[in-house]
Amino acid sequence: MKKFNLNALLIGVLCSLIFISCEKEPIENFESSQQDFSKDLKVCIEKWDLDGNDFSKAATLKSKQWNPGQTIRVKFLNGNSFVQSKVKQYAKQWESYANLKFEFVSSSSSANIKISFREGQYANDGGSWSYLGTDSNSYSPSMHFGWFNNNTSDAEFSRTTIHEFGHALGLIHEHQNPVAGINWDKDAVYAYYAGAPNYWSQAQVDNNLFRRYEASVSNYSAYDPQSIMHYPIPAEHTLDGFSVGYNNVLSATDKSFIATVYPGDTGGGDICDGVAPYVSGASYAVGDKVTYQGQLYERTSTGWRNLGACGTISSDICDGVQEYVSGRSYAVGEKVTYQGSLYERTSTGWRNLGRCGS
Repeated sequence: MKKFNLNALLIGVLCSLIFISCEKEPIENFESSQQDFSKDLKVCIEKWDLDGNDFSKAATLKSKQWNPGQTIRVKFLNGNSFVQSKVKQYAKQWESYANLKFEFVSSSSSANIKISFREGQYANDGGSWSYLGTDSNSYSPSMHFGWFNNNTSDAEFSRTTIHEFGHALGLIHEHQNPVAGINWDKDAVYAYYAGAPNYWSQAQVDNNLFRRYEASVSNYSAYDPQSIMHYPIPAEHTLDGFSVGYNNVLSATDKSFIATVYPGDTGGGDICDGVAPYVSGASYAVGDKVTYQGQLYERTSTGWRNLGACGTISSDICDGVQEYVSGRSYAVGEKVTYQGSLYERTSTGWRNLGRCGS
């Protein structure tokens, strides 16, 4: 993977403004979007549907949402002060966009969400999971983090904590969105998840990856591969090479959608929350985000895309996306706007992701 210094960042910003396609860029400006997923995909287990047989619960997703404006009480059942502080830090990312508050209380207090870590009586649970929405009231623990320790990176704390608290707010897995249309290589996926560290049966794989929710109960109207609620997908798990990296921050759609689920005054928010500043000389993969001189940038296959000024909340799925240019070549995964809608390039054509302004 190539390294990009400060000059490369500035050049990349200029390139993104004119939306040059990857076929038009010199080869030395490319950076691979592939990550090494082959050893240890750390993914969330659907805890609210353990048996993989009772799919009727999906019809009650909306009934499991909290009340807008509610204060949700959270407590830790175990874990040291360091991992607890990291969970608090990243869980609160949701508060900037959802009209809800998390109140962290002592372990002896009553709470809605009860969190455990992989130690003591929970030492044999190496997974990470959360019950869905208000189901959390009925279980203890209701959320578990199976791989956090003092050596966990901030990116991993961010990715997993925000994801699990998304479930606690009622959000489903994004790859199970009814319009996702992922072209899975099912044999490869079954084979992978049958081994360590998951040891899943085919029924568990079906339930956690392939099953898609009905449109009437889906949390998103448009498929969002950048969602914090998406599993990472290596290219070898699809028939067309489609892949999704380790999303570790809230996407623009995550932010705008959760605001519609829990509407009301959140006291403001910042699209740069949880995003680290740009580091000169560091390597960045396609999809990575950084802050630089008060702006949020996303790494693309052609450079850096400006997503807006820090301190603002985007409510438009088309923000930061350039208009379609006839005659230009576009790579799979690139997005454009056309006649007031957002489109994503796929291996077979263009996928409509919804109307701008939504």
